[in-house]
Amino acid sequence: MNKDEHEHGKHAVTFGRERALKYDSQVRLSIEGYDAMHQVAAEVLVAALSGQEAASHLMVGIGTGSEVKPFARFAGAGWHFTGVDPSAEMIAIAREKLAAAGLLERTSLHACELRDLPRGPSFDGAQMIGVLHHLPDDDARIELLREIAGRLVPGAHFVIGCRVGNEPLLRTVEERRLIANGWPAEMSEQRRKAMATMRIPASDAEVFALLAQAGFVAPRFIFGELQFRVWVTRYEPSTIGA
Repeated sequence: MNKDEHEHGKHAVTFGRERALKYDSQVRLSIEGYDAMHQVAAEVLVAALSGQEAASHLMVGIGTGSEVKPFARFAGAGWHFTGVDPSAEMIAIAREKLAAAGLLERTSLHACELRDLPRGPSFDGAQMIGVLHHLPDDDARIELLREIAGRLVPGAHFVIGCRVGNEPLLRTVEERRLIANGWPAEMSEQRRKAMATMRIPASDAEVFALLAQAGFVAPRFIFGELQFRVWVTRYEPSTIGA
């Protein structure tokens, strides 16, 4: 999912099949090291569970399923993945790609918002990369983070990645990169206007404060590229309201 181009909650409306098919190539233009980012996330989450052979893992905003693939290299055969995404078209593409990669039997895919996913056993870990900065305000962000937290076992690790800050020089680098990679000028202008409507977290501290309100503690930086940052944190319900 090109989360830099849509608003969470409107994803299902804005992502038709043609646009969804272009996602993987487009997002790699936006984030250098996109594949490395997902590899690092998988490595960290597998290490957090001491390399155990079986685990359940929640992926919020799974898009085309690219973030599942690195787990095939690092996780045991008993790992199972549950992915949610509001776009039925993105889920359909994820299903095709994961089937081709031999990972579909280990992955449950759901075209819905996380709050609409039926409850089941708690997950051993979770990740959400590229969604938080699309939510309209802190209330919506805290609501989603608490929804994730409420589905995790205590002590579970959670990888979260989002845009942070809106520094003019770095924004110019992003725009020039896209143009250099063949984006038409009008698409760059559309992106610029869309970005101007977003309430992007201003700092790491702002993201950490949101995490804390959902019971996530000790965030540690694991990946960064220009204005996109990724951390791993841990769910400790005893800290809520402390």
